[in-house]
This record gives sequence, C-alpha cells and structure tokens, in this order.
Amino acid sequence: MADLYQIGIDMGGTFTDIVVINQKGEMWTDKADTTPKNLIEGLVASIENVSEQMGISNTSLLNQCSRFVHGTTIVTNSIAELKGAKVGLLVTKGFRDTLRIARSPRIDDRDHHKQLNIPDIVDRKSIFEIDERIDKNGNVVVNINSQQVEDVVKELVEEQNVEAIAVCFLWSFLNAEHEQQIKQIIESKYPSIYVTISSDLYPVMREYERMVTTTLNAFTGPKVVRYVDQVQKTLDEQGLKSPVVFIQSFGGSLSADEVRAAPISLVDSGPVGGVLGTNHLGETLGIKNMITGDMGGTSYDCSIIVDNKFTKTQRVYLREFLTGLSKIDVTAIGSGGGSIAWLDSRGIPQVGPHSASSDPGPVCYGRGGDQPTVTDANVLLGFIDPDYFLGGRRKLDKGRAEAVYHEKLASKLDMSTIEAAASVYQLIVASMSNAVRGQSVERGNDPNEFTYVAYGGALPVFAAEICREIGIRKAVIPSTSAVFSAQGLLAGDDVRNLVKSCFWKPGQEVDHINKTIEEMEEQIKVSLSASGFKEGEYEIQRTGDFKFEGQIFELPVPIPSGKITKEIIEEIANNFAPLYEAEYGPGTAWAYSPVNLFTIRVTGIGHVEKFQQKDFASEPIIAEAAQKGVRKVYLPMEHVWENIPVYDDQKITPGSEFAGPAIIERTQTTIFIPNGVKATMDSYRNYLLDL
Repeated sequence: MADLYQIGIDMGGTFTDIVVINQKGEMWTDKADTTPKNLIEGLVASIENVSEQMGISNTSLLNQCSRFVHGTTIVTNSIAELKGAKVGLLVTKGFRDTLRIARSPRIDDRDHHKQLNIPDIVDRKSIFEIDERIDKNGNVVVNINSQQVEDVVKELVEEQNVEAIAVCFLWSFLNAEHEQQIKQIIESKYPSIYVTISSDLYPVMREYERMVTTTLNAFTGPKVVRYVDQVQKTLDEQGLKSPVVFIQSFGGSLSADEVRAAPISLVDSGPVGGVLGTNHLGETLGIKNMITGDMGGTSYDCSIIVDNKFTKTQRVYLREFLTGLSKIDVTAIGSGGGSIAWLDSRGIPQVGPHSASSDPGPVCYGRGGDQPTVTDANVLLGFIDPDYFLGGRRKLDKGRAEAVYHEKLASKLDMSTIEAAASVYQLIVASMSNAVRGQSVERGNDPNEFTYVAYGGALPVFAAEICREIGIRKAVIPSTSAVFSAQGLLAGDDVRNLVKSCFWKPGQEVDHINKTIEEMEEQIKVSLSASGFKEGEYEIQRTGDFKFEGQIFELPVPIPSGKITKEIIEEIANNFAPLYEAEYGPGTAWAYSPVNLFTIRVTGIGHVEKFQQKDFASEPIIAEAAQKGVRKVYLPMEHVWENIPVYDDQKITPGSEFAGPAIIERTQTTIFIPNGVKATMDSYRNYLLDL
C-alpha cells in the first residue's frame, strides 16, 4: 500500500515552513522564503523543496496526502500593517462615530505625545447611518427603508469603490432581521462585494467590540478569499485530493468555506500551531506545565500551558483595536532573526520591532539589506556558520555584516564590532525573557515549575540563556524545532466555536438558554458534518460567561450537557464565587452581588487521525563521534572568545549527552549549549536541556 502523508505548512513573515509525516511516523521538514508579493509562490516552493528531499514529485506527494493543514500570517500582517480592503460601514442612526470614540483610547503612558486616537480602518465618509431600530427586547421599532439602503450601497460601491461592506446595528444580536435584509440587498445588487454582518459573525452585546470585529473581518475578507481560492486552485491542479484546512486563533482547524466567512479567525494562525504542538509534545513526554517560545525571522511568540491546558482569552486586542475575538493567549513581540538593531534618539541601542523580513532580509543574505539584524549578530559571534546556513543551501556574507555593524552601531557606540554584536544578543535575550516573565511571573506562576519548549529557526541559539535569565531549569528543543509550528498544525483537531449573548439572572426561567444552546449545537453539527465528520467522531462542549452584576468582565464556566434546568443554572451561580477567587485570589469575589449569565459559548471538536512521530531506541554515543569540528565563538554573556566543539545532529543518537559550551548544527537551525548546561537527545530526537 502506498504511503499516506499529512502535510502542515506554516507561512511566517520570513520563511514558509513545511512538515510531512507518513503513517509510519517518518518525517521530512524544509523551508522556503515567504514571498509577500505573491504568497502562493513561497507555499509551492516549500512543497517543491520537501518533495525533492523525499525523492518524489510534487504530484505524488499531494496525491497521497490525507490531511493538509495551513497556518498563515496573512490576517495578522494585514491588521498589523493596516493594509486591507477599502471598507464601507453601515450603522444604526446616531452611531456613526462609535469606531472613533472606541473605549476612550488612552494608554498607560505619561508621554502625552503617545496619547493618540486609534487608526481609522474605515474612512468617516464611508460610514453611513441607516434609519432602523430594534429595542433591547429584540422588537422592531423602526423598519428598514430598502430604498435608503440601496442608495447608500450604490454610493459606496459605485462612487467610493469600496471592496467590502460591514453592517453592525444595535441589538442585532437579539434580532438579526434588519442586518439580514441589508445583506440580501447587497448580495443581489453587487454579488462581488464582500459582506460581513455582525449577527452572523459575533452576535454578542457591546456594540464597540462587535463593530470592530465585524469591520476587521470585512477589512481582511477580500484578501483572504483571494488567497484561499488561489491555494485551493493551485494545489488541486498539482494533485491534492484532500481538502485544505486552515488553523484558527481559537485552536484547531477550519474548512476553507468557514475561513471565507470569518477570515478574522485566522489571526495568530501560525503561533497557535506552535502552542498546539507543544501541548501534544508535553503529553507525549509526560510534561504538564510548559512555557512556549517561538522565534522566527520576524517575531517572538510565547504562551503558557498549565496541566496540559493552554490559556484562552476573550475580547483580545489586535493592535489598538479591542475586539470580541477569543483565541489562544499568545504574547508577541518584534524580536526575530530579522529584527533590526538601531540607536534611539538618546544613542541607546534597541532591537526591533522593525524587521528586514525575507525581502531584502538580513545584511548577510546579500540581497540588499543595509541594516544590522539579529541574524547578522549571530554570524559575527560565530554561532552560525556562513557556509552551512539552511544546510549550505544559502551562503552568508559575513564581511558585509561586519561592515554594516561597524558603520551603524560600533562606530557610534565607541566599541568593537564584536561587542556591538554581543550587545544585540544580550538585548534580544532580555526582551524575550521579559515576554516570558509576563506570561509566567506576572500571572502568579513560578518559572522554576515549568519546562521551556523552544522552537523556531532562530530561538535555539538563545533558549538556554533565556532560561537562565528567568530561572527555568529544564528546556526542550524539539526535533523539528526550526519548523515546529508547522508540525503543531497537525496536532490540532477540527474546531468550531460559536458565541452568542444569552442573559439570565437568579429567579428567571431557563427556556431561552436551552433554545440558544440547541440552535448553536445544531449549527456546529451541520458544519462538522459538511467537513465529513459523522456522529460519534466529534464532541460538543458548552460554557457560559458569568459575572457578578455590575462588573464589566466575565469568567467562563463549564455548562453540563443535556437540558438545562433552573436548578442546574442556579447551582452554577451559587458556586461562582469560589471559581472567581481561584482565578483572581481570595477575597476578590463580590460576595453579596447576584451572579448573571451574559454569554453562551459552544465548541465542537471533530477528532481527526493524527500520525504519530516515530521514536527510536536509546543507543548513546560518545560526543566525539558526532563532532564535525571546532569553531571560535565569542560568548556574549562571558565576553570572551572560546574554541568550542561543533556537533552534527545527523550523527547524534538517542541517549547521547553533550556538555556545554557546544554547538549542535541541524540543517535548518543551530543549537547553542552554554557553559554549565547539559543536553541529552531523547527517543524522539528532541534535546532535553538541564540547567
């Protein structure tokens, strides 16, 4: 029988990573440059690279693929760069400036020059008020005037040339009649215009968050639809038989049709893959508490996992925009291999958040980059062999990197070039350590009780020093560390997550709660069935967002399966205070305030077959048997040059141990083992670091 393959592709800002695994657990990994001007080129190049490595054609690989999961930064980058579609927005009369007023956009900074309004994602002249009104009970007070709507839409499309229209009316989450009418008018008159209505996307109270979420969905929609269509068409032509699914910010994958309807769900798509992969790795290795670290070419992302449960957060910020989105909690900072080192107005060195990305890339790439980056520093320090980058596929220009570091940093700081590079190394360790501290110490978690899982092409050079900085004693560098987020995409199930406002106070009846849950569960079942899941192949979970009356934020609490009775919901309310204090600390509960239900969340999980990575018998070798040479490296924390051994990962076998200082070279990444650290390869070819 021919091999079956599962493929995960993570498209980052600098590289597009690919992982292929077959049913025997054999794995192949590779990379290609991300191509921002035509993203599909980088995706196809990654498939070509791995196919060549496997010794088969693209067509054969795709023809035998049983699962294809894609993570992409297309939505994240579009919002970060504010490069999306031209959007028109229709709102209830009197609420034209809701986006601008926002939640009083003030930041915690004493510098008044930084107290700025949030950016306009919709031009004010493209926001139109519609004469309509639904009251707080869902009753129609003012009917839609179809002619007014047609005139407004005509002006937006034919005069202002908008590509997408967002619709967000007051109380539409209770009665979607008016938004649905407008959607039908637009689609009948202008079928090519992308339309998002809030009652479909996020039917939850709080008009600002609902409006922002709906508008950002329209802002990113046309670009995502074009990309999804292009991916499907290209891969179909090359022989892919299985559907393409996309990883979402909530965890798990979505069908292409679901993505077209809700492209905003792809935010943090790639980093989420890394968190899913870390949790799967922890379950495999018997590790329950982990801090994730992912350093690619553009950013550093970290998250925390406690008892093999990753943290999810509601009402997340995207840039300055407070949305209604729920997603796996990932902290991202601009610290990647391509992050640019620069001097601020005081002459103090900084690193990031600006990045050289893949085009032109770091100076050492020789593609026209003229700003010093983190990757250039690692070349100068001796961590990266200029002749063995990506396994020798790309030769790096160390001399050019040295010249730019001298010109831009060293000469202005009155220090040597190598000390300037060491300073950049130290700065990047400090910034990543602070991000980890924010996910651990600042949330009441002792880093010493966690294992640091370090991945991404750039992080293994820094991982041990980050652990030292914040007091972590154990770390894991996965066998596929350079492309681990792509592997993590394959660790997730298909997931559908719905949320809807549903109000309840003590003493009230519960029929409306059961009705809401039944409708949401039926919608999820239909969606999962359309993706090929049969009864018994998926599970449905329910939670309610509860809060003390008068509070602004809610706390999610599980709701049992089956019909909800008055006694069940009152028991949840009566037990809410201990749950609240477990989250926020003793004494924080509003002991005498009633507990209200605010929102219902229903999650459907379609369980997919996952090919398990092959493990190997322990056959330790002495370190010298894998040594490929000795390299002169400048150790940036000790400020000394030292000749240290370099080992070939391909020759290392499970059970082998290595004491630092040492460098282990993989085809796609370099691992630095500092003084006082021991590295052991486990049966899955992961490196376990003991500090």
